[in-house]
Amino acid sequence: MRRNAGCLVAVLLLAGAPLLAAGEEVTLKGEVVEVSCYSKQGVAKGTGTAHVRCAIDCAKQGKPLGVLTDGDGLFRFVGDYTENNNAKLIPFIGKQVEVKGTRDRYTDYSIAIRPTRITVVK
Repeated sequence: MRRNAGCLVAVLLLAGAPLLAAGEEVTLKGEVVEVSCYSKQGVAKGTGTAHVRCAIDCAKQGKPLGVLTDGDGLFRFVGDYTENNNAKLIPFIGKQVEVKGTRDRYTDYSIAIRPTRITVVK
């Protein structure tokens, strides 16, 4: 029994190890997109100026937004910026931005960012 308890502790410690990256300060550059449209339609139809109106409508319904980067992929937004059906994020949809914040996890355990500052990149 004592041996099993030791194994259980080791498993719990290892399971928690990836969470150590959460909270890490990061800066990301990319386009703000509506996650479900991007996931279903891909880059060609789920990003860019042609998709902004649809993405805004979805964001106003509270659907998740994220920043799509060139090298690191899609980071979903979590935290204060997502409150009130993404009210603080809507002006950035379809634009290239720089997002400063901390790494986090979304409810489905996908990677996320908790923004502290978002600025449009020209």
